[in-house]
Amino acid sequence: MLRLLSIFLLSLLLVGCASNKAKFDVRKQTVAYKDLTTIKAPAGDPIIIAVYDFLDMTGQKKPGGNFASMSTAVTQGSYQLLIKALQDAGNGEWFRVVERTSLPSLLQERKLIRSTRQQVNGEGAEPLPPLLFAGAYITGGIVGYDSDIKSGGLGARVLGIQANRQYRQDIVTIILRLVNVQTGEVVITTTIEKTIVSTSVGSDVFKYFDTDTMLVEIEAGYARNEPVTFAIRKAIEKGVVELIHSGIQKDLWAFEVEEVSVPEIKDYIGDDGLNTAENGIHVDMGEVKEEKTYEDYLKEKELKKENADETDNDSDSDSSSDTN
Repeated sequence: MLRLLSIFLLSLLLVGCASNKAKFDVRKQTVAYKDLTTIKAPAGDPIIIAVYDFLDMTGQKKPGGNFASMSTAVTQGSYQLLIKALQDAGNGEWFRVVERTSLPSLLQERKLIRSTRQQVNGEGAEPLPPLLFAGAYITGGIVGYDSDIKSGGLGARVLGIQANRQYRQDIVTIILRLVNVQTGEVVITTTIEKTIVSTSVGSDVFKYFDTDTMLVEIEAGYARNEPVTFAIRKAIEKGVVELIHSGIQKDLWAFEVEEVSVPEIKDYIGDDGLNTAENGIHVDMGEVKEEKTYEDYLKEKELKKENADETDNDSDSDSSSDTN
């Protein structure tokens, strides 16, 4: 009886864990690729750049096990992620993005402003300032989404108790192109791949009790899938960083050069061998000796020898006088 009660309580515990309410968090999206904000600032003013489109070119549908659903595998608003990545580059110091995706709406609004001003102020109404134009624009798209590049798992069952682990890996590929507006030349092209990993862990119990008359079956599992939009956003941010570095290699722009201040080097020792009064430091140079040549050394040595001989003679005469 105690064993049956234990099994019943364990079943209730597992069911209670599985039926917990999901937590719906509202979070602000931060930069996924950290080098995007820590990259050095450019030399000069930010670069004015335009984004016309950044489309889903894969044509892939979202995988759903053995079948594909009708929804697309990747987001259809990836150009919005590209614009945000350009604005975040170097904490907003690299690019000034001009609006081109909704350009008809922008022109319509400017037309409405002009007509309203003319109705109020007549022909002398203040004109609108001209729109910013870009010397280059960025285009490209998501060119590949390959699912089940790698898949596998591991499991074991002993006496009706089983545990297993499975994983799957997908890959998304994007391309960024920088186009010169004046010549139409494609100046920079970069390709970025990002893996998307999904894992699942599960276990179950399938066992008969009371001489094979009572069946107990328990299942529990956990799955985790990396968000596809997060992977695309990280790939786009990585592509913007690579585009900046490629532009530096081709001399399209440059990093800001940090000026290094070199401390002034002072001559603390004066010509007289002492320190100047400005620094307030006293340095004792010791006794200043006169330089001697080799000839002076020989003369000094000969003089010392003569003085020594005279001293010996004096001492001999003194000793002889004492004896007398």
